[in-house]
Amino acid sequence: MITLLRAPPFATVQDLGRPGHLEAAVPRAGALDRLALAVGNLLVGNSRSAAGLEWGVGAGVVRFEQPATVALTGACATATLGGLPVEPGRAVRAGHGDTLEVKRLDSGAWLYLAVSGGIDVPLVLGSRSTYLPGRFGGLEGRVLRSGDQLPIGVEPERSGPTTAPAEPAGVETGPIRILPGPDRGLLPPGGWDRMVGAEYKVSRAVSRMGYRLQGGSSGISGTPDGPSAPAAIGTVQLPAGGEPIVLLCDGPTVGGYARIGVVVTADLGRLAQRRPGDLVRFRPVELIEARQALREHLALLDRLERRA
Repeated sequence: MITLLRAPPFATVQDLGRPGHLEAAVPRAGALDRLALAVGNLLVGNSRSAAGLEWGVGAGVVRFEQPATVALTGACATATLGGLPVEPGRAVRAGHGDTLEVKRLDSGAWLYLAVSGGIDVPLVLGSRSTYLPGRFGGLEGRVLRSGDQLPIGVEPERSGPTTAPAEPAGVETGPIRILPGPDRGLLPPGGWDRMVGAEYKVSRAVSRMGYRLQGGSSGISGTPDGPSAPAAIGTVQLPAGGEPIVLLCDGPTVGGYARIGVVVTADLGRLAQRRPGDLVRFRPVELIEARQALREHLALLDRLERRA
């Protein structure tokens, strides 16, 4: 069991999500930075898909009511465990009664706390992820609050201190790779080139449903709304105002805005780690490069799993 002595402004229980329910208008949900959560889980000896805490915005404190191996991945944080500094991307051992204090997020937007055994909240549609718009999954389908207690599953035998073979995921600031979307043809002549060549900033209108980008779409007007059509995670929509919206894990499964692009799967976590005001640039790629990027992510996890 772990107790949130002081919950951060925004934290939920997340795993890798619940695929297979789009026909019922239930999105995948799950971690915004799936690679970061998977790396954290492997560091502490869990399966890649175990549930952990997705921690955003600010400081907080948790107490471990039983011994456990823990790791922080994703955003780079200043944190201590039992008063000693915790290095990002490294598994450490927490004793009974030890407190983990996250003092601040130094870079990146979402921190992941993986605990050996995983967060053992009930499965809903095959996942422990919190889906906030539907108010189910996680702990009562809601954001975590101070005083909440979360059960931990059975600790795996191979749990122990391990170091990731790479820097923590999600804090790299290079261009975000993008594929053309099914409605790219609705853009005016030259609109695609202007869109992918522009510089944007993440607006304050961000949530687990999606990020709105602003400041870079001068000369690109949104297309008229059309009939609702399927929308995947990573879809770049263009509303009438001309500011793109990138759909994320809790985003709608259908929409009427033009689907002008799709962020490649391997870069979704990198985009999600941008904070309001952070710069976003796109780089158009072909499908073969998008697939190669995903294979590289999976290879990283395979290497870590073999080391654990």
